[in-house]
Amino acid sequence: MLRDSFPYRLFLSGGKPEVVLRLYYGSEFRRNNNFPRKILFDTQPSWRLYYSNRKYILEARSHIMVLTSDFTSGEIYIAKNRDDFPFAYPLDEILMINLLWRKRGILVHACGMKSNNSSGLLFAGTSAAGKSTMANLWKDKKEVTILSDDRVIIRRKNQSFWIYGTPWHGDAKVCSSERAPLEKIFFLKHDKENCIKRLNPLDAASRLIVCSFPTFWDKKGMEFTLNFCSEIAEKIPCYELGFLPDSSVINFLGDVP
Repeated sequence: MLRDSFPYRLFLSGGKPEVVLRLYYGSEFRRNNNFPRKILFDTQPSWRLYYSNRKYILEARSHIMVLTSDFTSGEIYIAKNRDDFPFAYPLDEILMINLLWRKRGILVHACGMKSNNSSGLLFAGTSAAGKSTMANLWKDKKEVTILSDDRVIIRRKNQSFWIYGTPWHGDAKVCSSERAPLEKIFFLKHDKENCIKRLNPLDAASRLIVCSFPTFWDKKGMEFTLNFCSEIAEKIPCYELGFLPDSSVINFLGDVP
């Protein structure tokens, strides 16, 4: 078993894949210097995305991913240890983000939960807002499944919005491959008491965009993300949730209509 493959094993499934990647260990990607290279996004030393010869090339440490223009086919080159997991951060997330904006959905900073009645709750927030804290408060509740405590996918299905777990967990280290229809969104903030405020669609959309992973390097991707967040905010009840970091917030939320 490859190193660092957990919790990805939880997300293994059969069926025909939407994306096919070929993996090359001990090989170096050889650039063709005959084609110009356009840098689209650069966060070195973490990762860099550029475009060359009608392909996207994503570099992250010792891993390089080369992808077709629709991100559904490509190669991963790993020059070092054969036991290294092919999806070194952030290769998998960048791949998913670019797939999602093509009318599939968005990835957001959030803790997602699925209740026994299959309804889904999303607790969104930037770093240190309380996503993992919220997950830890709920994770021992038998009536709740934590989809992720840090990154959740939102997609539209049959005119409804659904939330999906991802393997990219946070400090609570909980995730699930399950999904649930989205019922409510709560934007988290730490407070001196448990309190809640209903947000108007404009405010909710703005906050959701802040918590999303936009494709700053792609205009069409940005347009899709902005419109998708607006559609969610129009249809799904959204709230600002100030909370205490203890179990009292669980009972408090039980009274939210």
